[in-house]
Amino acid sequence: MDLSDLLNKEKIRKIEASDAEVKDCLKASERDLRIAREMLGKNLDWAFNIAYNSMIVAGRALMFREGYTPSGEDHHRTVIEYVDVKFGKNNPALIEYFKKMRPKRHESVYFSAETISEYEAKHAIESAGKLLVLIKEKIR
Repeated sequence: MDLSDLLNKEKIRKIEASDAEVKDCLKASERDLRIAREMLGKNLDWAFNIAYNSMIVAGRALMFREGYTPSGEDHHRTVIEYVDVKFGKNNPALIEYFKKMRPKRHESVYFSAETISEYEAKHAIESAGKLLVLIKEKIR
């Protein structure tokens, strides 16, 4: 998949996002990453879920900076696909893990409590940190 596929399938659309919108998303991603770390000793499910959210919001910051936003259904999947287009070739393990996090997060939030292991929560937080660095480097 590439950017033209996302456009042709109407998964993304062009927008004019402000610098403030990009900065707000980055700030929210940083906040979520900080809170995910704080949650490690309190609730593994929420540490994982908040780390995932950090990645989604960071991905939206990248999309906004580049003049795109998700459209239609499955916004989270679209953000992940966009991030894959931008970073998947050079960071396949990170992006594959991001893809696997989406259904795991869905299950944890909506259906099953206490399903996230300590390893998964720590890996999610580590992955969120890596993605945030990649996105910040690309944006600035």
